[in-house]
Amino acid sequence: MSTEVMGGDGAAADVGSSKEKETEKKKRSRVKQLLGDVKKQVEFWFGDVNLHKDRFLKQLIDESENGYVDISVLASFNRMKKLTADTKLIARALKNSSVVEMNLDGTKVRRQHPLGETPINVDSRTVYVELLPKDVTHSWIEKVFSKCGNVVYVSIPRYKSSGDSKGFAFVEFETQDQAHKAIEMLNNPPEEAPRKAGIFPKTKNRKPIHVAADNPAAALFRRMFVYCVCLCVDSPSQSHQQVDPETGKENQEDATVKAKRKRKKKHKEKLKIGEEVIPLRVLSKEDWLKLKEEYMTLQKRSMASLKKCINKIDQNENQSVMETESRPQEENAPSEKAPPHGPQFTSGVIVKMTDTKPLPGRQDTLGQICPVVYVDLLVGDTEGHVRFQSPEDAKAVCDGKAELQKEHSWTLEILTGDSEQRYWQKILVDRQVKLNRPREKKRGTEKLIAKAEKIILARAKQANKHIRFFED
Repeated sequence: MSTEVMGGDGAAADVGSSKEKETEKKKRSRVKQLLGDVKKQVEFWFGDVNLHKDRFLKQLIDESENGYVDISVLASFNRMKKLTADTKLIARALKNSSVVEMNLDGTKVRRQHPLGETPINVDSRTVYVELLPKDVTHSWIEKVFSKCGNVVYVSIPRYKSSGDSKGFAFVEFETQDQAHKAIEMLNNPPEEAPRKAGIFPKTKNRKPIHVAADNPAAALFRRMFVYCVCLCVDSPSQSHQQVDPETGKENQEDATVKAKRKRKKKHKEKLKIGEEVIPLRVLSKEDWLKLKEEYMTLQKRSMASLKKCINKIDQNENQSVMETESRPQEENAPSEKAPPHGPQFTSGVIVKMTDTKPLPGRQDTLGQICPVVYVDLLVGDTEGHVRFQSPEDAKAVCDGKAELQKEHSWTLEILTGDSEQRYWQKILVDRQVKLNRPREKKRGTEKLIAKAEKIILARAKQANKHIRFFED
C-alpha cells in the first residue's frame, strides 16, 4: 500500500517539475525575443539610413565625447519604452552587436564605424502610400512592403496634437527596382477612392480638421466660402475655360485622362495577406512631390483670389460706415449690446459622468435626449461634466439613463450643494483664464482664412436676422 502511495507522489512530482521546466523555457524564449527586438531597434537608430534623417540623435552624437550616447537617453524614447525601460537589459542586448559598441562601464553606446556620406537618389528609391488604416504602425507597413524588397526606412507623418496618423506614409527601399516593384504590386486603390492621388490634410493650429461628408452645415460653409472667393473672380468670358460656340459646352482638356480611366486596367499582381487584398494607393515620391507642387500653386492662387475678395468687401464696408456716420443718428436707435458676462448660475443643470473606460468627448449621445450646452471633458478622461439648458433637461437625461446603460456603462449624477457651488466657481475661473490668455498671432494664409471665416459668419448672422417694421 505504502509503495503505491509513494509511486503516486513521485509521478505528481515529475508532472510538477515538467511544468516548471516548460514555464522556464517560455520565459527564456520571451527574454530572448525581447533582447532581439531591443538590439534591432538600437541598431536601426544608429544605422546610416536613420542618422542621415534623425537630427536629434545626430546632434547628440556630434556633441558627445567620442560619439557616445547614454543608454538612459535611449530608454527614454517612446519606441524603447514599449519594449523595456531597463538600461541593464538594453546593455545586455547590445553586447554582440555588429553596428554599435559600449563603453567599459556598459552605460553608453556608440557606432563602431564612422557615418558614411549622405546617400543619393533617395526620392527615386522611396514610394508614397496612402489610404492607410487609422492605427497603422511601422511594423505593419514593413511587413506589407517587405514582400517587394528590403525596406530600409519607414516614415509615418503624425499630428503633433493627437499623435494620429495623417493617413499616408513614405517607404524607402534599398534599390530603385524594389520601389518600382512595390508600385506595380501594391497600387490597388478601391473603386470609391479619389481618382487623384495625394493627401494634403487640412489643419488648424496643427490639429486635424475632420470634415464630415454628410454634414449639411459643413457643406453650407464650403459653399459660402467658395461664393466669397468667387465674388472677385473675373467674368466667365475672361476665365480660363474654353467654350465651344456651336454646342455651348466646355471643351474638356482632360479628355485624355478620362479615356485612360475608361480603358481596361492592366493586370497587376495583387499582394494578399491571407485572402484579403490590401486596398492601398502607391506611387513614387517623385510623382508625389510634383502633385504637392501643383497643390501649393493652386493654394497660392486661391489665397490671392480670397485676399482680393476680402479687400473688396472691406472697401464696401468702409464706404457704408462712412455713409452711416454722415447721417444724423435716429432718436430711437437701439443701444449697443453689453458684453456677455458668461454663464449665469443655474441650479440643477450640471450632470457628472463617470465610467471605467475613457468617455467620448461628444455631445451627440446625450443630445439625443435633451440639448447639451457644454461638455467639460478631456480626451481619455473617465470623469466629466455636462451642462444642460434647464434642470428639467438634466433630470430627463438622468431619468433616461436606463436606455443609455444598454449601450454605455455611464454613471450619471446631478450636482447639488457644495459640489455644485465648487464646479460653478471652476467655470468662472476657467472662463477668466481663457479671456486673459494672450491671443496667438496669425500670419499669412492662416490669418487670411480666419478673416474670411469671420466675414462669412457675420454675413450668415445678418441673413438670419428678422426684419421688423415700425409704425410712424
